[in-house]
This record gives sequence, structure tokens and C-alpha cells, in this order.
Amino acid sequence: MKYYDILGVNKNATSDEIKKAYRKMAMQYHPDRNPGNKSAEDKFKEMSEAYAVLSDPEKKRQYDMLGDARFTQQQGAGFQEDIFKNMDFDSIFREMGFSGFGGFNGGGRFSGFGGGRTSQQQQRSSARRGGFRSEPEDYSRFDIEHDLEIGFMDAYNGAERYVSFSLSNGESISTRIKVPAGIETGKKLRVREHGRTAPDGRKGDLYLNVKVMPHPEFVRKENDIEVETKTSFSLLCLGGTLDVNTPQGIKQIKIRSGMQNGIKVRMRGLGFSIMGTSERGDLYAILSVKVPTSDEITDENREIFEKLQKAGF
Repeated sequence: MKYYDILGVNKNATSDEIKKAYRKMAMQYHPDRNPGNKSAEDKFKEMSEAYAVLSDPEKKRQYDMLGDARFTQQQGAGFQEDIFKNMDFDSIFREMGFSGFGGFNGGGRFSGFGGGRTSQQQQRSSARRGGFRSEPEDYSRFDIEHDLEIGFMDAYNGAERYVSFSLSNGESISTRIKVPAGIETGKKLRVREHGRTAPDGRKGDLYLNVKVMPHPEFVRKENDIEVETKTSFSLLCLGGTLDVNTPQGIKQIKIRSGMQNGIKVRMRGLGFSIMGTSERGDLYAILSVKVPTSDEITDENREIFEKLQKAGF
């Protein structure tokens, strides 16, 4: 298996580049996005094996030295177990807003597409082996949905939330969840086995419908942010520096002489995190001329305004 080709990176790729390539592919092929898709399952397993090798310095060194075939042969019977040993896929997937292991069990090995083997799955498997009649494996009819409102800055920075509510049948649902940075309205957060309880004691899943509350100053445009920034007429004419309020505090921008009212000044990397990557959107400061009120116009500056008016400004 040609690991570099699978992830679309070259042999000199850094660990960050390898991780970035894997996360990008995981956004496309993760089980949560491809339930029951055998082709996506095979691709996901393949790319995860490639990442498990190339992200580990020692395994990567051996792979580079031995090549594809000899590296696989050298691993022997315990190939899969050794490849995925000590791999923390769970944290990677949760950072991306997915449900977790995505096809790995606690030991790091694949245990079926669509998530690691849970206690429910193990119970169903045991029932089949023992000859007992088991309940249908599809527990989706016990899934539930619940709305989750989060603040603008929680969506920007990421947060943890404690969710607790009661169902119409009196059953209580409570769990602590991690809200990934960059999430937007309309996305769903899946919490496995926190849904309604089935007659046999097993549970469906909980789906949280995310709604991000508006901010009084910032406006989200996909992964970018726009903010109206007041400036003086003289600053636009003469140029200088201007303070801009951003989600990361006050930042300064340079104003070139002759900039126009309403122009957008781009501030790179101050927007929302782009989920599944290490990149961020941008912030755009929209310049807006602040017109002084009548109380702010003194006799002294009135003369200046009159001269500007006569000059056509």
C-alpha cells in the first residue's frame, strides 16, 4: 500500500502536512458522513492505515527504508494491531466535530465501519453467538434530537456545555459535550447512546441541532467575519492607523491615504476556524466614516468644515 500516494503528500512532507492531509480526507470519508457506504469504508480504512504509519516517526523511518511490500511483510500477523497501537484517533475526530473513534476500538484496531464496538454491539454479537434471539441492530428509532443554542464567541473559540433535559415519557437526558471551534448554525453534534432507552435497556443516539446566536457587533460570513469600524474623514484622507475590534481583542490596521468610505480591509486569520483543518477564515473591517454630531462641532472646527465644504469635500 503506497501510503504517501494515499494521503496525497510527498516523501518530504512534515508531520503537520501529513496530519492536515489526513484531516481533510477524514472530513470526506468519515463514517458519520457515509453510513453504509462500502466504498467510503474501504477508503477510510486505507487512509487511516497510511496516517498511522506516516505520523509515527519510527514507523515512517522503517517504511521509508523498506518500501511498501517489505514493510508490510515485516509486520507479520499482528500488522493491524501494531500499526494502530497508541494512535489517538478519538481526539482527532472529536476536534473535527465527529462522534469519535470512527471505526476503531479501544485498542486502535478497526472493528467495523461506523464506530468502535460499543457495549450494545458486543451484547448483540454475544446474543447471536449464543443462539439467543437478539433485537434488531438498528436503534435509530430511539434516536432523539434537541436544540442547542450557543454564543457567537463559543462557536469562535470552542467550548464545553452541559446538556440536560427531560423527555415526554419522564426520562432524563444529561451529558457534557465539547463544542468544536468553527461550528455553525445548522450543524448537528452526535452523542452516541444518549438517546431514548429501548425496552432492552439499550439507547439510541442524541443529535444536537446547533444554533449560533448573533453577536451585537460581528457578522459571520461562512468562516469569515465582518465588523463595521468607525473612522474619521481626515484619517481616510491623510492615512494612518486605526484600531479594530476583533474576537481576539483590539488589533491595528494601516489606512492608506485616499481610502474610500465602505471599503473592506482584510485581516488574515482572524475569522472562524475551518473545521477539520488548521486554517482560519479572515476578518474584514468595513470602514465607516463617523459623522460628528452637532454637539461635537465647535466654533473652531466649524471653520475647518466650512473651508472643506468650499473646497468641494
